[in-house]
Amino acid sequence: MRNIKPLLLLLVMAICGPLFAQQEIELKNIKEVNTDRLDFSPVPFGNGIIFTSSKSNRFLHCPSDNPGDYTDVFYAPINADGSFGEKQLLKGGINGKYNDGVSTFSPDGKKMIFTRNNISGKNAENIIDLKLYSADQEGESWGNVTALPFNSDDWSTAHPALSKDGTLLVFSSNRPGSTDGGMDLWSSKWENGVWSIPENLGPALNTSGNELFPFIDEFGNLFFSSNGHGGAGGLDIFAAKQGANGQWEMIGNLGAPFNQGGDDVSFAPMNGGTEGYYAGDRSGGVGMDDIYHWTYKPVFQEVQILVVDKKTNDPLPGSTVDLKPIEFENMLDKIYGSGDAAEPMNLVADANGIVTFQARKGTKYLINTAKETYKPDEREVAYTQLTATQPYIIPLEKEFAMLTVLVVEDPTNDPIPLPAITILDKTTGKAISLTGDGEGSAKSQIDCSHDYEISASKRPYYDNSVTLTDYKLDCADGEVTVIVPLKKPLEVVLNPIFYDFDRYYIRSRDAKPTLDTLVTIMNRYPSLQVSLNAYCDSRGPSSYNQILSQRRANAALKYLTDKGIDKARLSVKDFGESNPVNNCTDDVYCSEADHQLNRRVDVVPVRHQESGVEFKQPDVAKMKVVSDRK
Repeated sequence: MRNIKPLLLLLVMAICGPLFAQQEIELKNIKEVNTDRLDFSPVPFGNGIIFTSSKSNRFLHCPSDNPGDYTDVFYAPINADGSFGEKQLLKGGINGKYNDGVSTFSPDGKKMIFTRNNISGKNAENIIDLKLYSADQEGESWGNVTALPFNSDDWSTAHPALSKDGTLLVFSSNRPGSTDGGMDLWSSKWENGVWSIPENLGPALNTSGNELFPFIDEFGNLFFSSNGHGGAGGLDIFAAKQGANGQWEMIGNLGAPFNQGGDDVSFAPMNGGTEGYYAGDRSGGVGMDDIYHWTYKPVFQEVQILVVDKKTNDPLPGSTVDLKPIEFENMLDKIYGSGDAAEPMNLVADANGIVTFQARKGTKYLINTAKETYKPDEREVAYTQLTATQPYIIPLEKEFAMLTVLVVEDPTNDPIPLPAITILDKTTGKAISLTGDGEGSAKSQIDCSHDYEISASKRPYYDNSVTLTDYKLDCADGEVTVIVPLKKPLEVVLNPIFYDFDRYYIRSRDAKPTLDTLVTIMNRYPSLQVSLNAYCDSRGPSSYNQILSQRRANAALKYLTDKGIDKARLSVKDFGESNPVNNCTDDVYCSEADHQLNRRVDVVPVRHQESGVEFKQPDVAKMKVVSDRK
């Protein structure tokens, strides 16, 4: 009998470490199912648990290297009051001659994969190793027991764990490729109706020791026992996860209170890490390995953070305080992210400069605090620091001021809507461009230690700039206001050119002086471009008047170009007798003075680039022009 491989694969225990209890995690010994022998590998199933136990006495007693009797698989229901009912041997072909146990189940619970001693042979050293078998649920019984295809008589294959979707199987084996011949964690995938060739989970998890009893939770986190990663002593429980590249990565030792000086062999979390089952050999138990139910109830404490001015200690209402959990002392928090407590919190200080939140015990927070005109503060603060004294104070140093630029008209001080504003940081050379609002105002944050030049422009006003000096006192108060005056533009009137009845020549008494003045203006403002828009009075056929207006526009164009004005700066439009400035239309009697107003060429400004000048046209309807016609 000494050549039978024990299911538990007990190992040499390491030196015991200290026991540390965490009040928020409660371990409850399930005394209804535990015995003075081995009780381990609890798996949630139906309204209860399926587990492995050695208190059966059905067959021969175990040798001295296999404490307890041979193991079998049991089911224990949970009663309405939370206690466990009488445990029952699983019916059917599960429990055999030697060791049976450490099971896992398909998502629908109708297929089991479990561990048992090889019943068909021994390895080269005459030892009966372990193999994995599947079984199907048949009513209240289990049958159709079938060996998995990657078993071998030459090595052990044990301790199965299925993923939530049933497509990934992780197990323990000392098959070729295992580290130093020890028990490593391996995996196989259910693909096209068959299990794939097993792959080693890699050196991040496997060691020269033994890695045993894997369990995969609902989120794909892997829990297993190992005596090769160091820890509290004997077998400790560790957690791992798959990275983005598919490789397995260690999360870490599960820590107290689960890991302690004895062997900690099984860990099955449920419901997002708020409860689960655990098995281990710990003091105070019924005997050897016991099964425990655990619950995790995190501890919270209300914390107040007070944001103040570093210099004056005055509270700073409206400060933003962003908190993000970045480190968890408790491994369950680290693995499951603490649920809602792991979400960033974006808070705003009240009228007293205070924010209030529920701080989670064992958590370190990244706190970013900001307030307009103040230097932002970033710090990492542990729960113990936040709760040591109340309120926890965050002082902000005033570094920035809010600059308000107001652009006004000189000398009336009336605001100029929508001006273009440039703020040049003369210390850094960086410039920002803004557009003022309808009241000529714009705001920007500035550094109190820098020098600035503020420029403003708005056509047709003259540009202007102001150097920001002697503003440090205002900056310290957080508000700086700069007024940039823009001088009123020079108004240049572009008078129309008038013509005699049925004529298009440039008459000497008024048209020629008007055109000469226009030449002077265009020479003074070389970017000015104009359109010569020609009109006629309503007398005569409209088709004739259309031609006449074209001739009047061309006559003005020729006069200007003869005076040296570039033709590219001039354009012409002929409107004939359309668009009269008064009611002198066909069949309407009008005086010669009224008709004269419609015989003209308007000089219309098209574009220019000069600032500080505004080109305007007079109101022709209000002009008084003496006609030449008798």
